[in-house]
Amino acid sequence: MGNFYTNLTLRGPSQAAVAAALTGRRALVTPVVGGRLVVFDAESEDQDAELMAELAAGLSRRFRCPVLAVTNHDDDILWYQLYLSGELEDEYDSCPNYFDPDAEPAGPAGGDAAKLCAAFGSERVADVAAILRKSGLDDEGYTFEAERHEALVRTLGMPGFGVGAGYNYVSRGELPEGLEIADLIQVR
Repeated sequence: MGNFYTNLTLRGPSQAAVAAALTGRRALVTPVVGGRLVVFDAESEDQDAELMAELAAGLSRRFRCPVLAVTNHDDDILWYQLYLSGELEDEYDSCPNYFDPDAEPAGPAGGDAAKLCAAFGSERVADVAAILRKSGLDDEGYTFEAERHEALVRTLGMPGFGVGAGYNYVSRGELPEGLEIADLIQVR
């Protein structure tokens, strides 16, 4: 069994401001590292795309910032949506035919490396494009989608807190490297 997790990475707002905006939800907010922070939301762990979209769009609109909503499903699919000022600007699915048993295997769909890099302040567009295009159908693809997520996070200069981590894991004490429970703001 692979990883199952969701999280959101924001560029710009403070940890306290994001935690205040999440009041009423069960969530954990990481400290800001390099101008970015990660939100682990309990309700999002059901991997409901509409719920994730609503939360990401709302935070992006409120803080007028980029928000990258990520879902890893069993380490077979990495899916993301990028929001800018509350609007969906980019969407990616590493394995678009996964849930269709009759479909032929297909490589990744969507994903605009230039938009992703611009949103998170990276100039490594070609590197991000290569990460997004690698397919499990070829020898150079990723075995696990957490590997693709880690490569994206590293290349975009995001904190590694989101790789392999969601609310369920973190709330059970399975903390990403470099993150301590005392660093988190817990929201209820």
